[in-house]
Amino acid sequence: MLKRRQDWPEALAAEIERAWRLPFVWGENDCCLFASNCAAVITDTDMAASFRGYRTRREAMAVLKKFGGIGGVAETVARAHAVPEIVPLRARRGDVCLLDAGRGETLGVCVGDWIVCPGFNGLTAYPLLQGIRAWEIG
Repeated sequence: MLKRRQDWPEALAAEIERAWRLPFVWGENDCCLFASNCAAVITDTDMAASFRGYRTRREAMAVLKKFGGIGGVAETVARAHAVPEIVPLRARRGDVCLLDAGRGETLGVCVGDWIVCPGFNGLTAYPLLQGIRAWEIG
């Protein structure tokens, strides 16, 4: 299991602030990379290293197909890094959550009673109750 850095709350807050108004861009600010970037600032581990590098929607779809969708990406990466799956309502700040945001599965990060994930014009918040699956980051 990964361990959280001592300064993880500040690092996570800074990462969320950085991403707050960024538009959705495949390979830069999409749900998989946002969740991975947040986990990386919490733990100093880049869990997206095995699939980073795509730049277009087509390339992203090829990655998703390889892993069996967004949930498959999260599951595979979590397994590779011994990140335990938890009940979504037990997620705490910094944990990665899978939810259906109305346009299919997406990954986000728990920030209390909310899950934030990239939207077209910046981060969007959804109630934690919308979580389908979750993984404990550190």
